[in-house]
Formats: sequence, structure tokens, C-alpha cells
Amino acid sequence: MLSEAPIGFGLMCKPPRPGAAKTRLAAAIGPDRAARLARAFLEDCAAAAVAAARLQRLDRAAFFRPADAATEIGAILGPGWPLEFADAGDLGATMHDVLARLLQRCPGGAIIMGADVPLITGEVIAAAARSLRESDDRRIVLIPSVDGGYCLIGLRSLQAAASLFAPMPWSTSGVLRETLSRADAAGLTVHMLPPQRDIDEAADLDWLRASLASGDAAAAFTRATLAGMAEARP
Repeated sequence: MLSEAPIGFGLMCKPPRPGAAKTRLAAAIGPDRAARLARAFLEDCAAAAVAAARLQRLDRAAFFRPADAATEIGAILGPGWPLEFADAGDLGATMHDVLARLLQRCPGGAIIMGADVPLITGEVIAAAARSLRESDDRRIVLIPSVDGGYCLIGLRSLQAAASLFAPMPWSTSGVLRETLSRADAAGLTVHMLPPQRDIDEAADLDWLRASLASGDAAAAFTRATLAGMAEARP
């Protein structure tokens, strides 16, 4: 039984609806297949968080949008994930809101993570939590994504890091660079863990298939979904 005070962990979720989920990927493989993969990515990210909680004490919750998605998300994640609606309009404002909620109940630190990095492991998430636990309020933790953004951010003080969530061109290749610049200006120390890869484009899916074929990655739900899609080909 882990005895430390918990680190808050928020998994940022959207329902895997055909036509709305993974639209760039859907342009290459079709909306139904893209939605099936979006669900598998969510399941694998959730499984990694559960594994991390065996290594570092985490207070987990799933933060979802749109407002009518609670039943869908709950059916995928199961009863071990409290559900909270979160949509403040702008992505940065939503992230700020979620982190504020997590820090209110876990003042020792909070982490939020996207749900489209299926190869992330529990060990990596636990390392992010450990870094927060062992630092002061000027520390932030980032896991970059290879597209120039980041898939996970953790912090101990929203007051210290408020500028990181001010308006910026989210979902572009300059997000990480701008975040690091703002962190430096605010006097924050940044611990960056090894990068992950969001699966958004056809090239990302090719990379994912190759990574899974190497045998080094788990991602059980994604692996099974891709196998099922291959079997269904005419």
C-alpha cells in the first residue's frame, strides 16, 4: 500500500465517435476504423495510468468533453475512473481548469495527459509523478510529443505556471517551444521525460505498426484492434 500523499492525475478524453474522432487519421483509413483506434488508444492510456498507480500513488479521474459523452466514456473506462466534464472553451483554459481541480484535492502535485499516445507506459507516468513529488513549486514536468507539442504536463503550483496556459496556437508544432519559453520567463525548472508519439496521421499509424511489430511495446488494446482490422480486410 503506497503511503505518500497522492498526485492528481487527469486523463483528457473525448468519445471515439466515427466522423468526429481522429479526423486526420480517418481521411486515410475511414471514420469507423479511426474511431476503433481512438477507443483502443484511450483504453491503453488508461491502462498505463492504472499501472502507474501501482508504482506511485495517484488520484485518477477522467475529464471528458462534450457534455453528453459521460455514458460512452464510462462504458469504456469502467467504474475505477471518476468522470468529470471539462470544457472551458479554449484548450489552455480547459487544462488550467482541470489542473486547478486536481490540485485542490491533491496539493502535492497534478498531472494531465492526453489519450492518444498508446505506447506510453506506467513506468513513464510514474516517473512524472515521482519528479513532482521530489521537487518544489517551481518544477513542471513535460513529456514532449514528436509533433512539437506535449502529451503530458505536471506541476505543483498553478500560480507559478499560469502563463503556460494563456492563449497560444494550440495543436501546432510550436507548442512545446512556446511552453518552454514561457516556463523560462516564469523562472520554472522543467523536467522533460523521453518523447512520445501522438497517433494523428497515416504516417504515425505506419510508425505505430512498426513499433508494435518490433515486440518492444505492449499496448494490448491497440495491438488487438489493429489485428482485428487486418483480419477484416477483403
